[in-house]
Amino acid sequence: MGNVIFNKSAGNFNADVAGAGKTCIVEVEEIVEPGQLKPNEIDLPACYVHRLVKGERYEKQIEFRVVHQEGVKPTITGKDKESRERIVKRATAEIKDGMYVNLGIGLPGFCSHYLAPGMRVMFQSENGILGLGNRAPYEHEVDADLINANKQTVTTVPGASFFSSSQSFAMIRGGKMDLSILGGL
Repeated sequence: MGNVIFNKSAGNFNADVAGAGKTCIVEVEEIVEPGQLKPNEIDLPACYVHRLVKGERYEKQIEFRVVHQEGVKPTITGKDKESRERIVKRATAEIKDGMYVNLGIGLPGFCSHYLAPGMRVMFQSENGILGLGNRAPYEHEVDADLINANKQTVTTVPGASFFSSSQSFAMIRGGKMDLSILGGL
């Protein structure tokens, strides 16, 4: 029929773009019979979808595969690495226990890895995740549908949720985040 369910952070702007376009072609992992999907699980109703394509060799690409290494924080790269790490540590110092914190792209994406042990913070990624974990995934946890706004593989915490990027920006602009750490740091 064309009803679509997006998995985890794959929802991002996909439904919004499909709704705004004249023609929507969706590449899918699986095509099921009408009625197999529960109506309350549909992320993109069939009226937006003009064609479904199931490729012969469908493969999800991961742009930045980040994997947990015991005792090692994800690497901040680029020139002046020490200054960049100091900026991330300083930004992280603004985070308090119990906050909802939006992590922008770039250096802010590293803040969750510098959080003091025992702190409970709900980190939000602009591509539709509330409840980012504060460590990279172990190899067996890597999921192409679970990436942050930096396109890096991530984990989530119990109580996490997934939603569209437009809802993500509504949370930010609507003041639902206690702190937003903007990109460009």
